[in-house]
Amino acid sequence: MIDLVHIATLKANRLRPTTVRLAVLSVMSGYEEGTHFTIEKIVDDLASSGVRKSVGSVYRTLKEFEDSGIVIRHLFDSIGTVYESNTGTDHDHTVCVVCGVIKEFHKTEFDSLRNEVVSESKGRLIKHTQILYVVCENCL
Repeated sequence: MIDLVHIATLKANRLRPTTVRLAVLSVMSGYEEGTHFTIEKIVDDLASSGVRKSVGSVYRTLKEFEDSGIVIRHLFDSIGTVYESNTGTDHDHTVCVVCGVIKEFHKTEFDSLRNEVVSESKGRLIKHTQILYVVCENCL
């Protein structure tokens, strides 16, 4: 079944609605908001839904999605590269260094401090990343 929302998303981001792009978007749309996923997870989820795509095809597709703002790519120590859908909400991450669990959080105090530092530098914030590496309660 053709999902018109996925086609509209691709066209809004100036991407042609190819079968690979539509398949990857379809898999991503099944993830709970805030889910962080790898290329391998996408490939596995595509395969379990009967769609066989190579790691290279999925990599190129996610790179296009990253370039157009559909996904955000993160490189976390000890985990590697993961992606998440770009929901437009500002948030930061904790990453357990033992089990690799990634959690999102938002603290206005961090925002205030970040804005203060940028203001003192007399510059303009282009991008920021806040990652706290922790040992989660399950791994203590």
